[in-house]
Amino acid sequence: MKRIKQSIKALLLICATITLTVGVAGCTDGMDHPENYPTDGSNKVAATSNPQIISKEDLGHTWPLKVDKGTVSCEHNKQGDPILRFTTSDGKQYALNQVPDNENLKSIETLKSDNDKSVGTLMSFAFSACDVPK
Repeated sequence: MKRIKQSIKALLLICATITLTVGVAGCTDGMDHPENYPTDGSNKVAATSNPQIISKEDLGHTWPLKVDKGTVSCEHNKQGDPILRFTTSDGKQYALNQVPDNENLKSIETLKSDNDKSVGTLMSFAFSACDVPK
């Protein structure tokens, strides 16, 4: 019986050690130095006009599209909802958000360069265009 108790204690100690090791390793994820994850200034880009040209150069590595630049615009519909659009240099418009006013436009998702890229930074920029006084 004593041997069983010792075995159980040893097993519990091993499980606790493994749990603690995994927990500490999980907590260190993302604790790398900021210079390992350059933002290319993308976290500081905000619209100063509406509409406004935005480019790959402006958003750096977060740029999600096949084209290198375009124009972002924001208007409000009758309900006050923002209508966000991206227009390429050849005049094609894409919906940045899903509102009834954009239902006849292709989604910006169809213009992405990589399915793993997020359009979040571009949408944030578009929302900042909504805040520019006219």
